[in-house]
Amino acid sequence: MSDPEVPPPQPAPTVPHADVAPDFGAATPGPGPTPVSEPPSVSPTDPVMREVIARQRDKWLGMAIVGATFLLGLAISLWAKHASRPETSAPPGPPTTEGIVGWPAHVDVTATLAGARKVTRRNILRGFTAEGVSSDGKVDLSEGPGRVRYAFQSAPGQGPQPESEIGPLPQRPLCGRQDVLLRREGLVADPDQPSFPCPPKQPDPLPDPQCSLATIWQRALERGIHGDRLARIEYYRARGGPAWRFEQAETGSNFVLYGDCRRELKGAATTGHVP
Repeated sequence: MSDPEVPPPQPAPTVPHADVAPDFGAATPGPGPTPVSEPPSVSPTDPVMREVIARQRDKWLGMAIVGATFLLGLAISLWAKHASRPETSAPPGPPTTEGIVGWPAHVDVTATLAGARKVTRRNILRGFTAEGVSSDGKVDLSEGPGRVRYAFQSAPGQGPQPESEIGPLPQRPLCGRQDVLLRREGLVADPDQPSFPCPPKQPDPLPDPQCSLATIWQRALERGIHGDRLARIEYYRARGGPAWRFEQAETGSNFVLYGDCRRELKGAATTGHVP
């Protein structure tokens, strides 16, 4: 009797090593990415690089010069536009006692001329008229008829001009005029008259007075004119030059002295007045 068939022995299972991770069918690594070569560095000392840098520098420098020139031209244009506009009149300011010598009862008219100049923008003196001048050469502004008018103008085309749109100035020369009054409130300017024309024959500038109203009164007293009456004294440009006109209405006394108060003017040489 034959023995039953014995199955062949089974191979023993292989136990993976504890330090080796099991392989679950990982793909076999292929070749890695192709390395990209970096462009060769360019040294700033390279001639081509230096030329590129120089061109960029010149480009920015040129743009800066053009921009600065444009701004400078714009500034000059704005300045020229402003400078070409004629000066215009301003409203008179409030009365002021600044610059009045002897305020208020013993005012020295000639010494106060400097204060009157500060009240106006017209710089040429055409003369002044003083009312109520006492024998001491002073004017009392606190009471009575004391009053002074200073007259000023500008050179042709100078000083405040009439307001107008941008364009040529008037063809006729304008000198303008402005009176500065000395009265009880102090020094105050009348409204400026920019359209006032220049005289047909432009007179020489009238110099500042060389003597005081007290000196004029002294000459009057020497002539026997009453010292207890008030007088009207005018400083103006006569045909014979700078002149003083003394008038006392109550007595009818009058005479004209040259600007230095030393000699008398007569006849046609006295012609003229404060405008």
